[in-house]
Amino acid sequence: MTKIVKRYLPLICLLVILLPQTLEAQKKSKIDIKNSNSLIIDRAFNPDIQKLIGDVFMMHQNMKLYCDSAYYNEKKSEFEAFSHVHIINADTVHIFGDYLKYNGNTRRAELRQNVTLKNQSVKLTTDKLDYDMALNIGYYDEGGTIIDSTNVLNSTIGRYYTNEDLFFFKDSVVLVNADYTLYSDTLKYQTINKTITILGPTRIVSEKETLYSESGWYNTQTGISHLLKNNKVNRDTYQIKGDSIHLDKHKQLAMIYRNVELQDTLNKLIAKGHYLEMHKDTEEAFLTDSTLFIHAGEQDSLFLHSDTIRIEKDTNDFNRILAYNKVKFFRKDLQGRCDSLSYSLQDSTMRMFNDPIVWAQGNQITADSISIESHNNAIKYLHFRTNAFLCSKEDSTLYNQIKGRNMLGHVNNNHLDKLDIIGNGETLYFPRDEHGLIVGMNVAKSSTISIDIKGQKIDQILFTKKPDGNMYPLFDIVNQKRFLKDFEWRDQLRPKTKDEIFIWESAIEKLQNKLKKRLRKTMSEDKIESLPKPKLKGTKKREI
Repeated sequence: MTKIVKRYLPLICLLVILLPQTLEAQKKSKIDIKNSNSLIIDRAFNPDIQKLIGDVFMMHQNMKLYCDSAYYNEKKSEFEAFSHVHIINADTVHIFGDYLKYNGNTRRAELRQNVTLKNQSVKLTTDKLDYDMALNIGYYDEGGTIIDSTNVLNSTIGRYYTNEDLFFFKDSVVLVNADYTLYSDTLKYQTINKTITILGPTRIVSEKETLYSESGWYNTQTGISHLLKNNKVNRDTYQIKGDSIHLDKHKQLAMIYRNVELQDTLNKLIAKGHYLEMHKDTEEAFLTDSTLFIHAGEQDSLFLHSDTIRIEKDTNDFNRILAYNKVKFFRKDLQGRCDSLSYSLQDSTMRMFNDPIVWAQGNQITADSISIESHNNAIKYLHFRTNAFLCSKEDSTLYNQIKGRNMLGHVNNNHLDKLDIIGNGETLYFPRDEHGLIVGMNVAKSSTISIDIKGQKIDQILFTKKPDGNMYPLFDIVNQKRFLKDFEWRDQLRPKTKDEIFIWESAIEKLQNKLKKRLRKTMSEDKIESLPKPKLKGTKKREI
């Protein structure tokens, strides 16, 4: 007997400990009837059911219930309430409806028809609401509407954590306020700080723009948002993409990070980089870090890279693109480089500054400043202002050269077919006979010169004033000066593919180019060109 007692003693102790808690739980689950105009017990219907009719008032723990009538089952600690149902939970949450089923043991309330939940910050309406009084969590799955001080929100499925003032919404979520309408698959909404957490495909539509994201947050009160997945901003004629987007509505500021892409569908422009800052009120943008600018043409596209790209409005409200530091561009028929560049969408003119170089059809052209004028996406004129110099390679050691104060190039069907030299014109070129053989070297000077070009070669030279010059025979070329002053062949700097716009000469290459410039005073160009060349090193290529 003693062994049996010892064996079951732990179990007996456990029951002694748990029994008061069980009795206390049963005591807690008791529902108190505080008022009813009449109470009916129909033993034929159900002896355990009490029918309460008129001004019913019941209490259970910190919950108060008012209704017109109710069925109360004391044994099961549950009741059904009918008409003008009003629940007050913890003196903070008020729930109204036409019908209620409540279980005192689980503290779960099931409300149906014309259900409204209210607290200090929000109002929820639905026809079906389940509410956990213990956890203060409400659920609906057949549609609901939430209204707070700034927003109206509808969804098929919703969950409300009243202690945290937090909503979880799923399926056909629509949020409307004075500034925008939001459409989402899944999101959370914090009613205190008015913050939306995006958990699925979401569109935010306002008068001027549409945002899309699949992850992030948006504060409807401060207008600040941070988008983190598959992000897009559509505004007027352009679209912006990026790995993460930070928006400030009141500052009219957008900051986009990593894999940034801005598309202007009207002007067929694309700008890429890893950081974009945009001011929406002025529509100015700042782009940096591995930048790439693409202008799509009917026959070919222009690819441009620089350290920094700015997009801004000019005085006539047209967009202007500004590129700074280490600018390089590539098009099949035109390449160039400089240290700063502007491109106006008003007159379709590109202006190059600070040591600009243009390569076209085998010609290298330099000047203090260069302008490239386009009509209907086709280049029409090339303006070379101050110290203009054109050169092209005639063979491995000979170069055709033209220089003057200013030059105007005429382009037809993407081919340079005429060149006007205005002021201090000089030419040095090597004409060929009908068999294509070089016959000599022609050197001439004239204030104004007009040159016709065919097949990328000089076809005819017209001097408007009598030129001062000579024609040297082939055998005498080696004894003559074969380079005009300031000649410098810089083809090693030309981007030969669109990928090479990301390559810029290193410090060593700069020193070598300076050395070449000094050597030209005493050494021929062919010998200079035979000097060993360092391998190009540049920035990491981005995918184009």
